[in-house]
Amino acid sequence: MRRPMDRQTRGHRHHTGSRHMLCPPRALAPWVVWSALALPIAGAHAGAPPWGGDWTTSIRAEHPLAGALLDPATANVLDAAAVANRLRGADVVLLGEKHDNPDHHRAQAWILEGLVTAGRRPALVLEMLDSRQGPALAEYLANADATAAGLGAAVHWADSGWPDWTHYQPIAEVALNAGLPVLPGNLPTDTVRRVAGAGAEAVLGAEGLAPRALDVPLPTDLTEALGAEIRRGHCDMLPDAALPGMIAAQRVRDGEMARALLSGRARDDTDSAVLIAGNGHVRSDRAVPWYLAQRAPDVRSVSVGILEIGPDLPATPTPADLRDTEAPVATAPQPFDLIMLTPALDDVDPCEAFRAQLERLRERKDDEPALPSGD
Repeated sequence: MRRPMDRQTRGHRHHTGSRHMLCPPRALAPWVVWSALALPIAGAHAGAPPWGGDWTTSIRAEHPLAGALLDPATANVLDAAAVANRLRGADVVLLGEKHDNPDHHRAQAWILEGLVTAGRRPALVLEMLDSRQGPALAEYLANADATAAGLGAAVHWADSGWPDWTHYQPIAEVALNAGLPVLPGNLPTDTVRRVAGAGAEAVLGAEGLAPRALDVPLPTDLTEALGAEIRRGHCDMLPDAALPGMIAAQRVRDGEMARALLSGRARDDTDSAVLIAGNGHVRSDRAVPWYLAQRAPDVRSVSVGILEIGPDLPATPTPADLRDTEAPVATAPQPFDLIMLTPALDDVDPCEAFRAQLERLRERKDDEPALPSGD
């Protein structure tokens, strides 16, 4: 059976608005605010997004679980009070995404706004921004006339390779309206590439390991599971020799995001932190939450996987339907504390598209005349 998580990271590229007025944050109990903001969750079987309006995506938008928040341990749909109870008191909230699905970013903005309206003041950390963009980001946000629409241009988002800034702009709108700090969560691509080739200590120095929990070995079973995920994410076409470097690259990214979250939470103007990142980075078993636990075991994190509804997801799933396809169902932990389900952007298998592209390249090469020797 194809599970909701099957295609959330397959074919994933591993990255080596005027401000409108909102009510100021109020010291209301989070469960009161979420009961107001999230009433549609209780009626998620209607298939509407809990933030109101229509879905941007359309495939399986009529599925009875579209817009639902579930407890993956029980597969139960949660009401507003239960969601608030999970998020209340969290020091770090990690919000996953499938990068190119615009509804995932709307969901992230909705959850962030719920936290802000409940009186929380998190630092917002973005996987999509790296430390090299930090000075430009800080300089732009220091301007009184900074807008969410202009933030993308200020950090040269269009050159980054991520989906269009308009996807992420709703998240930035919430942050800027609330005066939240926005922080980069990643290392520059060339730094990550050097880590993949030479190792983290050679690139970051011994002093750069502990702040990212890279001085703690990832247990063998988690390393093997991460390797399997990376292979699937590269359509099982990754050469064996490349796998250790890819694991090192993923680990340094996860460690850096954990470092940025703890740094953001420790600021004088925040009480928590929120991460915006791909679903593979927010899973609690072997990604950013694992590194948080090594650095700060008393920090309470809640991981929310925001997933597209798969074509075979039943209307009343079991916990097994919400697990990794490759994981041993009886023993593997659930990768997320909460799951939100949305319609899918498309039904194109990225690996099939990749194989077709390779085949076209081979055919083109076969049709080309051979070059003269020495040219």
